[in-house]
Amino acid sequence: MNNPYSIALDIGTSGIRAQAINLEDFKVISTAITLRHPLPGANVVDHLHFAIEVGRETAHKLLIKTINNVLNNLGIDLKQVERLAVCGNPIQLSLFQNIEIRDLAYWGSNAIKSLNITPPSRDATTITAKEIGLDMNPDADILIPPAIKHEIGADALAMLYKSDILDKQGIYLVIDFGTNAEMALVIDDDIYTCSAAAGPAIEGQMIENGKLASPGTICDFKEMGEGWKGYVLDNELIVNEGDVVDPRTGKTVQRGEMDGKSNGITGTGVIAAFSLGIDSGLITLPNIKSPNNMINLQDGIHLSTRDITMIGKALGAFRAAYLTLAEEADVLLSDVDAVYMAGASGFYVDPLKSMNIGQIPQSSRVIYQLGNTSLEMARDIAIEPDLLNDLQKIAKNMRGNHIMLATSETFEKMYSLELSIYEQGMPIWMYNDWLDKYGFQKIPPKFSNPEMHKIFKRDIAELGEEGLKIVKINSTLNADFEGCTNCLTCMKSCPENALKIENGTATVKTDLCNGMACLKCELSCPEKVFKFREFLGDEK
Repeated sequence: MNNPYSIALDIGTSGIRAQAINLEDFKVISTAITLRHPLPGANVVDHLHFAIEVGRETAHKLLIKTINNVLNNLGIDLKQVERLAVCGNPIQLSLFQNIEIRDLAYWGSNAIKSLNITPPSRDATTITAKEIGLDMNPDADILIPPAIKHEIGADALAMLYKSDILDKQGIYLVIDFGTNAEMALVIDDDIYTCSAAAGPAIEGQMIENGKLASPGTICDFKEMGEGWKGYVLDNELIVNEGDVVDPRTGKTVQRGEMDGKSNGITGTGVIAAFSLGIDSGLITLPNIKSPNNMINLQDGIHLSTRDITMIGKALGAFRAAYLTLAEEADVLLSDVDAVYMAGASGFYVDPLKSMNIGQIPQSSRVIYQLGNTSLEMARDIAIEPDLLNDLQKIAKNMRGNHIMLATSETFEKMYSLELSIYEQGMPIWMYNDWLDKYGFQKIPPKFSNPEMHKIFKRDIAELGEEGLKIVKINSTLNADFEGCTNCLTCMKSCPENALKIENGTATVKTDLCNGMACLKCELSCPEKVFKFREFLGDEK
């Protein structure tokens, strides 16, 4: 007799993660992940824009195709799956369900009404695999947890639920460190939430040698005499020692266990390099003070001035967001009892370096690193489906204090100051002067010796006896443009090499494409016949 299974699924902005679970002993069997998202775009707003312009049905099909590919790599009989629990932000879960998404793109009841949009319910729900289009037992239950409000979804609920702070008294800041950074400031029984579009640099994407946390990626650095020692993830996503390299010249000072095995750098590695670079004077914003204007790392990996600017903009979004939360809640950051860091980026980054460059408050006294709370909550639901009802009650009680950063004058002022730091080199003392002029609290003094707790060895706590499988995304979209002369200008203009033109037919690799936020292909077309929104279908 075959074993019954359940599946935990996390649809993140930068990738998809799934785990197979044996329902007889509730042990994880295997884990499968992608290193990118199947929809064009670098962040969740890009995904939303793509779905609106090109078509929700196309976006849904791209997403489901990739999810089916991930599930097929779990190594189990999918016909024996009894249920699948999924977690993600409202945009990802709406695309997963193929329900209305336009209400997430427009803010305000007047805009919704004028466009004749009926917002769907995003409460907890259970549907079947057949309704979604998953290649598994068609009668399997698909368990979908609730959103909190508008752009704050089940992934934000997960970081609150898995941190256990909902049962504590005090002031706590919880941040899910991802492309779309969800934050919550919990003050006894009051919860203030927001979501900051930090951008893909925070997870290593849109960085020249950047990658998501995966085997072979550099995730941290430590200063060692004349050089920096790199730390590299192995095949089990455990951190191991890499080479010691002089970041100014690229000279290898000492070889480590992971010598020759690094293939890129994660967002946490970029943050670590940023912090060390600032402290050592190698970085004087917005420039890098080295002979080749780069930070040189092991195995030929490097960071450019553009990379530093990209990560700076992401860091600025973090600080401006939690400062905005504190102002809206009328509390001082120095009064926060503990900070919780969720997500892969929040797990692998060195908290002291995060404090040093303002990714978390410099006044943090106690810090917890939780890992992938979204996947963990999905796993909890997959094991105990009745948890869905409890989560609905929690979400319902949290719908009162959501701050829309897109319409917040406080956030607008703070983020403009952040850009002045990272693009123009404005010093912190001047930043604080401006905060004071605006009537905001200043950046609190740095706490010298915070108490730190790392709950697990890796962001996905348990990979299962079959281990980790990395799944490639092979989705494409095709379009024929009448009047195309095959000049290939559009293809040559694509910064990600995602586009191919053959006999007038354009084919785009969706996971590489920057989508509607780029459109260099369309803008460069000399005949003005290239129209990105005409890409349809998933042919390969």
